[in-house]
Amino acid sequence: MKSPLIVLNALAIRADSQAPEALRHARPQYNVNRAGQGSEDLGVQDRRLALTDKPQLEWEAFDEYWRKVHGPNILHVDGAEDHQTGLLTYYLQHHRVPAGPTSARPPPYSPQLDESGMLVKDPSTRCAPYQRPQWDGMAQLGYRSKQDLESFFNLGPGKYGNKIVPDEAVFIRGFGFHVAEEHVVLQGDRRRDPVILIKTHVRNAELTRAQFRGHWMAQHADLVTRSAPGSRLLRRYAQLVNISAEGDKLYDPVGDRFDGVGVMSFANMNDIEDYLASEAYARIQADEAEFARESVYFTALNYVIRDLGA
Repeated sequence: MKSPLIVLNALAIRADSQAPEALRHARPQYNVNRAGQGSEDLGVQDRRLALTDKPQLEWEAFDEYWRKVHGPNILHVDGAEDHQTGLLTYYLQHHRVPAGPTSARPPPYSPQLDESGMLVKDPSTRCAPYQRPQWDGMAQLGYRSKQDLESFFNLGPGKYGNKIVPDEAVFIRGFGFHVAEEHVVLQGDRRRDPVILIKTHVRNAELTRAQFRGHWMAQHADLVTRSAPGSRLLRRYAQLVNISAEGDKLYDPVGDRFDGVGVMSFANMNDIEDYLASEAYARIQADEAEFARESVYFTALNYVIRDLGA
């Protein structure tokens, strides 16, 4: 049996010049201005982003820069001394779609009605506050071994520490990551489905991480597999199982709070919405309560930057 690929699973918060919300503070030396200073670092006065000085364009600039600049930078073999880039087996970017389903606002959606069941005449007075998910996207970087992953992310001399980290600081405000094993429960068209549902799980307090893993990878995976043929909507399902441990070379307490991340792939947004409104998904959601005290999801476009098919 082939060993699972090892994945750096990185959730991202976009660059943003607005005052940070509770869970959206910048990492030190991230969210940088034109001088390369972290715009939220102590003593820094200039909070205008290097990405764009127009706040109304920050989302679009983040979305474009991540795909069209950072993506090619990751794949670029940076001279004869670059021994890191070739270790990367696959690289996916998942860009959150605000109009897609989230756990805060799942389908089916309802019209805005008055007390008599008619459409309201004053929608501007009834707008519900927008509930922004904590994360604006997620990246998956896959490797054949944990050693390859650690070599790729060498923060000493080399491409990643010298050039990729400064590039991340341009379009990212904050992040959380962990090292995971990729277990493909339902095999689809490799990793190329265009729209995906990303769900983060935090285990119930009475469970150990091993117990969480046992239920999620056995009973829950079986339930998802058995329900998939009936719906014919879910095309691929992968479980990214957190294997991080304190003391590891790559350890992040923010990302380590998630015991696992599920990635469900679909052909289009309507299929996601139909799936989430189905009886099959209701059973899946009920089972999640058996092992997770928190299961939060958002929808994303799936950009395959590299997939060597390993």
